[in-house]
Amino acid sequence: MSRILIVLFWLALIPLPAAVGDEAADIAKVEAATCAGATVGQRLQEEIQSHSRRDLGWRVFVEDDHRDLERSLRISKAMEARYRWRIDAAGKIEPVSDAARQLCAPR
Repeated sequence: MSRILIVLFWLALIPLPAAVGDEAADIAKVEAATCAGATVGQRLQEEIQSHSRRDLGWRVFVEDDHRDLERSLRISKAMEARYRWRIDAAGKIEPVSDAARQLCAPR
């Protein structure tokens, strides 16, 4: 029993990544960003519905001076489309991947 408590104590000292609430707020910011006359969230939903793609969800990559947020959609068994945006320290959102740029390009 004491070994378990020691392990739990040491695990509590390990720094955790950014709070889940911060990640959810960043995802909400990206989804609300303007994108070809709609929002990023609306455009991604159109992509999912119009091309019968499976949504694999969001991933957040935390760096020292920014966060990258990536949404993956399954195209086929062997292929995924990855849409990536960067939020800098000032809160500016910009597309990083070609897929994200194309998604928000004027039609």
